Formats: sequence, structure tokens, C-alpha cells
Amino acid sequence: MSSNLGEAGGFLRTLPHLDAPDVQVTASPAMFLDEGLTAPYDHAFMLGPTLLRPTSRGKVSLRTTMPGSEPRIVHNYLTTEEDRQTAVRGVQMLLEVAEQPAFKAHRRAPLSVPESESEADVLRFARRVMNSLFHPVGTCAIGGVVDPRLRVLGVDGLRVVDASVMPTLVRGNTNAATIMIGEKAADLIRGHAR
Repeated sequence: MSSNLGEAGGFLRTLPHLDAPDVQVTASPAMFLDEGLTAPYDHAFMLGPTLLRPTSRGKVSLRTTMPGSEPRIVHNYLTTEEDRQTAVRGVQMLLEVAEQPAFKAHRRAPLSVPESESEADVLRFARRVMNSLFHPVGTCAIGGVVDPRLRVLGVDGLRVVDASVMPTLVRGNTNAATIMIGEKAADLIRGHAR
């Protein structure tokens, strides 16, 4: 229990002409299945790609007017051709990494891989296993729900101060950017910033 499971990571350009990486890699020296809901039953290592700038858009809405009701979340993962192609290339690249001697020497059998290397099988696999890696943004984007001072439009005395105010994803984990948003909000509330 001393591991955060994402022991290593990296960034890939799945096409050589891209200006910046489009896939983040998370590597784990332990079996991690079904968002951690399935108990590990053997030794394993895992490699997972995450799209850094997905073009597919989901939606969060209210189910009812009752405050305790869970929101309706529609992820819409891989609904654009660009996202599907990036996911396929990312999975294919990580399958190639897993075939390298340093990994192959420690591998008995594949645990969670596509049925074949065909684009259709890789995409089917990606649809089944990919997720947002706990970095959702944009549900209260600046300009749409809040103003540049993070005040909710049309509601006095309420601000939103978290990753949901980001209009788009940063290329990587959202932690540092979210801390910056919190620090900026503290300055705004104290009247130290414009």
C-alpha cells in the first residue's frame, strides 16, 4: 500500500509532426484492474495511454432538482475520429514498448491487451479500457459558467475554484494548474488581484 500505482510516466507524440505530445503514459509495477475495484491476483506491470487533448466532449447535467441527486454524466469517450485514431496509435505504441527486452524478460503472459494488433481490435480494446484518468475539466468553464474572477454568472457570492473552470485540458495532470487556480482565487477574494 506504499505505492501510488502510477510509479512512472511519460509523454508521447503518436505522430512525428505534432508540436506537442498527444498521449500521456502511466506505468504501474502492480496489477491494477477495473479502476482498482478488482483485487490483484498476481504480479503484473501495466502501461496505460491517456489522450492529452481529446476532442470528444461529454456532458454533466442534473437528474432532478433535488440537491442530493447524483448528476448525469455522459463521457462520450472516443466519439471523434481524431480521438479514436490517437487512442489506437497510443495503444499500439505501448504494445511495442511492452515487447522490448527489458519488459519481455519479466512477462509471462499478457494480462489486458487487444485480441490482435488490427486497428479494429485495438479500437475495441481502447473503448473498453480507456478512461479520463481522474482529470475532468470544463464543466464550469471560464466564460460559460464563471467570469474571469471565478464568480458564477448570475449568482451573487458564489465562486467555483477547481479544475472545472479550465476551458480545456492542460497537457498532463491537472494538479499544478488546479493549485494555481486556488491561489489566484484566494488573491481575488482578498482583493489582491484583478
